[in-house]
Amino acid sequence: MGTVWLRLSPVQKDIQSFVNALFFGSAFLSFMAVAYEGANGLYEPLAFVVSNFLIGLLFLFLISILFASVTYGLVGFRSDAIAFFIHVIWLFQDLVAAESLIVLVASLLPNFIVALTLVAFVNARLNVFWRYAFHYIDYQSYVFRGMMVNEFTGRVYQCAGDIGFGCSCAYESDLSDQCKIDGRAVLGYYSYATNRLDTSIGIMIGIVAVYRLLGYLALRFRK
Repeated sequence: MGTVWLRLSPVQKDIQSFVNALFFGSAFLSFMAVAYEGANGLYEPLAFVVSNFLIGLLFLFLISILFASVTYGLVGFRSDAIAFFIHVIWLFQDLVAAESLIVLVASLLPNFIVALTLVAFVNARLNVFWRYAFHYIDYQSYVFRGMMVNEFTGRVYQCAGDIGFGCSCAYESDLSDQCKIDGRAVLGYYSYATNRLDTSIGIMIGIVAVYRLLGYLALRFRK
């Protein structure tokens, strides 16, 4: 991924590439490798759910920080230590939510291929109302928003052209007269507020908790 979007610059023509890199990075890590585990009767569903969650946290965090360590600098995201670790936190939450969803689906339908086929079949036939409703419980939408706010808040991008020969700014901001784009203008274009970080993190924790609870209940009733 780092070589696909290599050394992007804070200029207008690279803004969309930054957005694409953020989305692809979060979506790519959501495709987790899944190993089937059969019941052997040695432990209760609650013990499995709790141990699976706690043991997986360290590995998911290592995956997140290793992935970010390679791609963050190659792409050219914000060169700030705090921004880097916030980026890692969002990747980590993305992985935790993805694994929790996989545990739930695998608990309901042990045949994962059938589960994927069923989800794709139903999703293709959802009407507009349900598509918008499910957007609000989609963990990836919160991860993407958090990563966007982390990247574009505080950054300034150069518009096309120059002051002497005329500027062409794709996003209007208070810096347009300087032939520059305030990163918050990009967030405004996507209707992303910069003051909802705590809310988004809280929602992510809630989504993970619900997935794990439903996974436990599914295993409990199948026992």
